[in-house]
Amino acid sequence: MPGETGNFHGRTFPAPVNDQWDFLLSTTWNQMIHLVITVGGRLDEGRLVRAMQSALATEPVLRSRFLDSPVPCWEEIPSLSTAAFFSMVHEDDPEITLRHVLLQRIDPRIGPQARLTLIRGGEDIIVLSVNHTASDACGVRETAARIARSYRESRGMNAPFWPCTLPGDRSYAPIFSAFSPGDREKARRACGDSSAEWGIPCIPGQCRSPCYTWRKIGPDLFRRVRSLSRSEGMTINDLLLSAFFQSVSREIPHSDKRTYPVLTSVDLRRLVPGVPIPAVANLSVAFEIRLPADRSLSPLSHARETHRAMEEKKRHRAGLGAAIRLHERFERGLSSVRGSLEDLAGASRTQGYPKNPFFSNTGIIPPDCTDFGDARAVSAFLVPPVDYPPGFSVAASTFGETLTLTSGFCSDSVPAAVVERVLQGMEEALRTMAG
Repeated sequence: MPGETGNFHGRTFPAPVNDQWDFLLSTTWNQMIHLVITVGGRLDEGRLVRAMQSALATEPVLRSRFLDSPVPCWEEIPSLSTAAFFSMVHEDDPEITLRHVLLQRIDPRIGPQARLTLIRGGEDIIVLSVNHTASDACGVRETAARIARSYRESRGMNAPFWPCTLPGDRSYAPIFSAFSPGDREKARRACGDSSAEWGIPCIPGQCRSPCYTWRKIGPDLFRRVRSLSRSEGMTINDLLLSAFFQSVSREIPHSDKRTYPVLTSVDLRRLVPGVPIPAVANLSVAFEIRLPADRSLSPLSHARETHRAMEEKKRHRAGLGAAIRLHERFERGLSSVRGSLEDLAGASRTQGYPKNPFFSNTGIIPPDCTDFGDARAVSAFLVPPVDYPPGFSVAASTFGETLTLTSGFCSDSVPAAVVERVLQGMEEALRTMAG
């Protein structure tokens, strides 16, 4: 139940282990998720501010700070200035400004957990930034949809008022309870133990130059990839994961004709469609899948192997198993997990170690996230957290019929040219598969 604590004297809400995990990562790494929307017109600044206020009013966690205490929790901030959650920048070169905005971090211990930036150039660009401590990509999309809806429905100085409800159970508990103990144990085994065996070559040390790069795959190739997925009975995610593996294997030293692990993610909300689960929560988890590094396989043959491997993981609910294993890590408390992460971060700075590459498909950005009425959205994509050395990741998102591949990385550890080659290699693999 909500209580009162701290200097703010605001309501408090539980911070489950999934939030605690991303909080610990955010104390070391850049754990921001961004949604970038470009509109072909001018947006009204005042209406945007009120729309953001309205969206924050419906979601207490986003207007809270994280209390790093013996019993971690969220504490609502009773009063927020406009500057705490909104800013506008006039700029002749919006892309340079965009890259600067993407590097701005939210300290979850200060909050609020979401911020909206309007970049005014030749076209208006909106950047919704959310700290991963509070939510995964699903929650970012839901928050964007609330902002856009409020903007469309606002008139004059008024924005629609939606009553605030207390956060639902944002933990794994509702998902766990939907499965029997036997099914949960099978999922745990299907997840398997972590076995980092390879990784993008990187220079150990501090991450002093985080940056982003992205590559857009246009409608022509995207439609062919979608058609291929349907004719082959695969998901687009299967094709993307295979393309990612094929591309990174060109950059990572390895032995041919054996399997290697990569990380990929799944949204646990899909496992329990009938169970009411909050959209703004951390319910996406990563698990490992082993794929063949075999130069004799054609790109399409590799995609078929990837599809079979993914179907096996789905059948045994490996994503559920990953959540169970994360929950087990916290049985000894947040401080124990903090210590192990600090040791790992120290090892990465001084000596380096292998860390399996990670691919995440954050999915389709639906029209209700980008519908601001008369100002039509011309592009949108999600930007993932920065992966610190020795990690390396690529995230995909789709808007309309344009697919965007994005990587957040440390350029003082991994050369930008390597990242560009990986993204280009993914596109080439998809092009070859699709004919």
